[in-house]
Parts: sequence; structure tokens; C-alpha cells
Amino acid sequence: MRKVTLSEYNSIPDDYRGIWTVERWDLPNWAEIREQYMGKRTMMVYDKGTCLLVEGLGFEIVDDSAWKKPDEVKKEISEHYLNFYSKQVIEPHYADCIIRWYDTLETEEARIALAMDSNNEKDDEIFFYCDSINDLKSLTNKGKEDFTIAGCLGFGRYAELLQTS
Repeated sequence: MRKVTLSEYNSIPDDYRGIWTVERWDLPNWAEIREQYMGKRTMMVYDKGTCLLVEGLGFEIVDDSAWKKPDEVKKEISEHYLNFYSKQVIEPHYADCIIRWYDTLETEEARIALAMDSNNEKDDEIFFYCDSINDLKSLTNKGKEDFTIAGCLGFGRYAELLQTS
């Protein structure tokens, strides 16, 4: 079943989404299946041809109204970065973040490297590699990766990772 955020659903033009209101008494088993359709949200999609998806049968809507917007996450990243840099007076090597997967819309914690070499002793702890803080911020917007950054927990240095092992 396809998962769609409420904001994505609402951004679909009105001609391609709506509420099922048409009674289909021409179908022999309509009385039995009526509740699966009536009053449910619908959307037209192109998936190997144009088709109508019905909420609960072909797609699920996930309410994203409480999620942080990309600009809020960018601000959070900047605040954590400034806090780290003002205390350490050195550039961080990684950021601990919360990521959201596009396909499942589920979140998890992940460590993202910033200007840190791969193939080191802690490589298994690194989820993704960025070249700069601006690259990290760009991951808050939907792009070519299959995830976005949904939150920032803080920054750290590579030496700190080695001390914890």
C-alpha cells in the first residue's frame, strides 16, 4: 500500500483527488463492499497506466502537520552547529540526526559524516557522508536520496567516536 503525507495529498489538484460519493448499485455485491468506498478519499495516479486509488485500499494518508518543516530543521542544524563550534572552536566531523524514509515515512536516528574520510575504524557507525554543513542542510529537502533529515540531535568529533569504543 502506498503511503502519502497529508500535505502531499492536499497538493494534488482537485480534479485528481476527492471523496467517493457515487453509489454503485450496478455492482452485484455493492451492499457488501459499500463501506470500503463511500466517504473515502481518492486520488488518480499514473502507475503503469492511470488508476484510481481509494484510501484504505490503495493508499494510506499519514498526517504530517506536526512534522518540522525543512526550514525549521535547517535552523535546528544551524543552532546545534553554532553551539558545538562556540564550545569546541573546531569543525565537527559528524551530525547525529533523525532521518525520515520516503517509502515508509518512518523515522530513525542516523549519524551523518561531515568532511570525514570513509573507510576508518568507525565507518560502520556512519549512515551517510556529506562534504559540508550546507550539504547536510540540503538533505532536509526532498531530493535524490531516499530519505530526508527530519531533525538534528547534535554534532561531534571523530576522536570522540574512538574514545567510546
